Order: sequence, then C-alpha cells, then structure tokens
Amino acid sequence: MIPIKPKKFLMFLFFFLLFANVSFAYTIERIDIECIVNPDDTINETITMVIYNNDNKNLSSITYTIPQNIKNFTIESSINIRGYSALYNEGITEIAVEFEKPLPPNEYANVTFNCLVTDAIWTRNDIKQLIMNFPISAKNATIKVILPPGAVISSPQGTLLVTPSGYKITTDGKHQIIIWDLSLNKEITFTITVKYTFISYPEQNIIEQPAINNNLKYLLIIAIFGAAIFGGLFVRERISKKKIIEGTENIKNELNELKDKLKEKEDEVKNLTIKIKDLEDKLSKANKNLLNKDEIIGVLNERISEYESRLQKLVDENTEYKENIDSLNKYIEKLKKENEELKDKVKKLNDIVEKHMELKRGVLWSFLTEDEKIIIDLIKKHGHITQKEIVEITGMSKPKVSRIISELEDRKIIRKEKIGRINKLALTEESKKLL
Repeated sequence: MIPIKPKKFLMFLFFFLLFANVSFAYTIERIDIECIVNPDDTINETITMVIYNNDNKNLSSITYTIPQNIKNFTIESSINIRGYSALYNEGITEIAVEFEKPLPPNEYANVTFNCLVTDAIWTRNDIKQLIMNFPISAKNATIKVILPPGAVISSPQGTLLVTPSGYKITTDGKHQIIIWDLSLNKEITFTITVKYTFISYPEQNIIEQPAINNNLKYLLIIAIFGAAIFGGLFVRERISKKKIIEGTENIKNELNELKDKLKEKEDEVKNLTIKIKDLEDKLSKANKNLLNKDEIIGVLNERISEYESRLQKLVDENTEYKENIDSLNKYIEKLKKENEELKDKVKKLNDIVEKHMELKRGVLWSFLTEDEKIIIDLIKKHGHITQKEIVEITGMSKPKVSRIISELEDRKIIRKEKIGRINKLALTEESKKLL
C-alpha cells in the first residue's frame, strides 16, 4: 500500500471506504487514458478525469478503481490533495483521494493519476499481447495506446489483431498509436487487446480490421467487471463487518455496565426497605413511650417520607434501565442479522473472485504449447527439478528443453533456484496461483 499522507487521513479513509461507494455525489464528465508501452513490457499509464460536483453539498473525497497492480503511483489535481491511499487486492487497485479544500456544488475539478502497470503484457513466439481493462463512467472518453519504438501491430495473413473495433491508428514517426474515442450513455468496463511485435516499421502492412473471439472478449469483460466491483465492495464489506463486531462488543460492555448499576440500585432499594422497616419498628416502640411521643413520631414520619421519595426515584430509574436494556437487546439482534447478510455477500464475492482466477488460468494456459505444458506439469509435480531430469523424463532434446525453459523464464512462468551447487527449476509464485 502507498503510504497515507498525512497520518490523520487514516480516520478519513476508514469512514470513507465504509460509506463512499453507497452513492456518489459527483459525476465524471470526461476521462482521458494514455498508455505508453515500454520495451521492458511495463506501461506508463496516465488517467485524467474531469469531475463535476452535482450535489448541493461540498465534495471532499472521491474513489477510483484501476483493474491492475500498479507501482510508482502519483496524483495531481487542479485543487490541492490532502491525502490518498491505494489498496491492492487480486490484481485490482482501489484508490481513495481526499481534497485539501472541498469542491463546491456545481463546480469542476481535474484529477490525474500516474502509475506504472507491470502485469498487462504476455509474450509468446516473439508476439506480445497487451490486455487492459478500464472502468468508464464518463460521458466522453479517449483511450490511447502508444507502442514502443520499432514495435508494430501483429498482422498475420492480413488480420489486424486489435480489439474492440472503432479505433484509429496513427503515428508520430517513431511509434504506432492506437486511439479509441468513446461517447457513452452508461457506465461500462472497456477491455482492449493489442498484439504486436518488433520488426522494421516500414515493412509492416497495417490494416484496420479488429479480430478476437467474441466469446472470449465478453468473458474477459464480465470477469474484469466483476473484479472491479469486488475491489470496491470487498474493502467496504470487510470494514463494515469489523465495525459491526466492534459495535456489538461496545454495546455488550455498556449492557454489562447497566446491569451492574441496576444491581447496585436494587441493593440500595433493598437496604432502604430494611431501613423503612426498622423505622416502622422504632415508630411502634415510640408510640408506647409516652415521653416525647409526638416529637419522636414527627421526626420519624419525616424520615419515612424522605426514604419513600428516594425509593420511588430508584424505582423510576430501575424502569428506565430495563427499557434501555430491552432497546439494546433489540439492536444486538439487528446487528446479528446484518452480520449474517454480510457473510452471504462475502461468500458471493469470493465466488466471483474464484471465477475470475479460473478465467485468468484459462487465458494463461491457452498461450502454452503442448511441450511447454508437459514441462510445466513436471515442474509442478516435482516442485523442483533439474533441466537434465526433464530431458531424461520427456525424451526431448537438450536444445529444445533449453529453449522452452528460456522462453518460460522470460514470461515469468518458471524460475531457477540454486539448491546446494545445482540449479533447479520451479514455478514462480504467480504461476503457482494460476497453474
């Protein structure tokens, strides 16, 4: 997580994540996204939004979801930023921003996010594939992808591998640039794919014709949209659950304190009743005593009236405490019910995450050759294995095994570990999750 600036923003973030996603008091009028692809397969992503406060109250904070893991995160705005945070979870980054001065009603502000994306490009047979998703709720949006110098869109047999359609391709003399200009009437998750390779730019025949399996495209859109929803809801549900548990504990403590006070009052009532009984006994004895009879009776009657007044007050307080206890018990039952509902929501969200991971596994597995799958299965089965052992088990030639292992290392699917004096092969942590 990116450090929060300043420390007092922690309290803001807690309540903000709890309530902010319920209803937004602002709209995003326009969003411009620029993705500069670097030769090392990282992407410099810049997201610029024009925000309009359509509420009759001041706007002090916003949230935004980026469906990638990001690094080197910075933020700029036309109004000063007090603090921000970025929460990463399952390939999704949830960003919360608080303004130094709230945005007044019916006013606009610009907010720009800059970050480095590291998990959006895959390589196979010298062909690179970029896959990115963008949650867009603005009426107008522009998405621009700038390829590295010397990179051109892959076009096997005249088919241009860029999706979705509706784009245009241009160049600044060094880079190929793909642009989508969008006009929307509802919120969408926009998924793009671009296949490219590094060849001589003048020899590349660019034909503007998108191609991708429609079923895979729609599955990817649904999966990423579900993950984007999960990025905002997971944090909110987890903090809500924690708040309910803490609230229940506080109420239980308060209830115990009230019960202790009630016990004290009941003991006091009991003691006063005993004293009244004692005074009545003394009054009975005084009636038998002819000396100072009237004076003694008057004093005792006054004390009895005082004790009866105190007794009535205690009875009233006792009734009030009982009513408070009943009210708190009802509130506890309500919190228990809400807690059960939250458990059901968390279970549903876990199911969405699992489906997303299954889809991601399928995408990665489809990029592997049969020989690559055989070697990966061997590594997965043994945990650690030498290159020599793979040659002996599979019967493949040493050059072939060496080439496949080198490609899998480049794609961050396997890694070498030195165990003793021997280099052994193992799956990367990310591959263990997906494969």
